[in-house]
Amino acid sequence: MNLDQVFVALSDPSRRALLQRLAYGPATTGQLAELLPVSRPAVSQHLKVLQDAGLIETEQRGRHRWHRVVAAPLTAVATWATDLTSRSSS
Repeated sequence: MNLDQVFVALSDPSRRALLQRLAYGPATTGQLAELLPVSRPAVSQHLKVLQDAGLIETEQRGRHRWHRVVAAPLTAVATWATDLTSRSSS
């Protein structure tokens, strides 16, 4: 996992909104597209960035692509931030 990729993915408010929705459970691309005022191809591009960063996994089921959050990269960011703040307060 590349923390730089994770931070780039998290830097966009649309991608953060998608992750927030996925925190409640898996969703299809169509369900996620309803959240944002952008085109479906734009949502697909955001999902690709999240997937490339390891923040989501995608599974094809029938005609739909289902997406779900992967916790490990977020845990790595939290660990990095905790280590950083614990060093700066010493």
